[in-house]
Amino acid sequence: MKTILVPIDFSQPSENALEYATHLAGNMLANLILLHVVAIPVFNNEYEVLTYTIKDSLTTSADLLNKKCNKIIEDNISIKDVSYYAEVGDLQTIISDYVASRAVDFIIMGITGHSTIIGEKVIGSNALAVSHESKVPVMIIPRHYKYKKIYNMAYASHYDKHISEHNSLLQVKYISLLFSANLFVLHVIANNHLMDETDGAADLYVEKNLKSTEHKTFILTNTDTSVALLDFIKSHKVDIIVIEQKKHSFFHKLFYPNVSKEVVFNSPIPVLTIVT
Repeated sequence: MKTILVPIDFSQPSENALEYATHLAGNMLANLILLHVVAIPVFNNEYEVLTYTIKDSLTTSADLLNKKCNKIIEDNISIKDVSYYAEVGDLQTIISDYVASRAVDFIIMGITGHSTIIGEKVIGSNALAVSHESKVPVMIIPRHYKYKKIYNMAYASHYDKHISEHNSLLQVKYISLLFSANLFVLHVIANNHLMDETDGAADLYVEKNLKSTEHKTFILTNTDTSVALLDFIKSHKVDIIVIEQKKHSFFHKLFYPNVSKEVVFNSPIPVLTIVT
């Protein structure tokens, strides 16, 4: 890991994510990039004035980022380089550009929780939106979670007939090696599900490819995948969980629950998303 990108909006969750990223970068001898994206200005039609000016917003943001960078450099001599940028535009687009142009390896973001079900389902989170489109892993840090070394990593594996066509296992192997972490492979099946030929072939593929990786495999039974994963996290010593962000059709999203969203909003530990 050479470069970590940390999008900042100066909220408590993003400040906490920055603290986590700072500790991780120090331990991994990585570079840090702090990024604040100013939303495109909105006009107030009633008074026909600009709600705020781009220049003022960028200046204020840059000043705050500069102070944070100086503090990080002063307190963490093991971090190779810390830089900051303030941009105007669409958050996801700009993050994608930074990932490509600055060889970013990881993105670390805070999660903005919501006190109501409507808020969680409708408003969602920038972190979750970014994780769906990112080409690099996105680590989402719970609001009050404090950094600690990653010893045990859980991976929610999809045992389907296309498992050999994805690079998810390769990513997970690399990440577990990067953190020198023990790997727990989790496979969730329904209570009345009987293991079939597809499950057997997928299990064989996983075990074969993880042969050189220290790991344990767990079969979890529950009709609700997110509940099974969250229960496992709470009952085992797990420091981070890896979730695959799969691309689904509009109708699939409409009628089936989003496991990654449920886990991200309710997990007591960091969630690392990978796109397959």
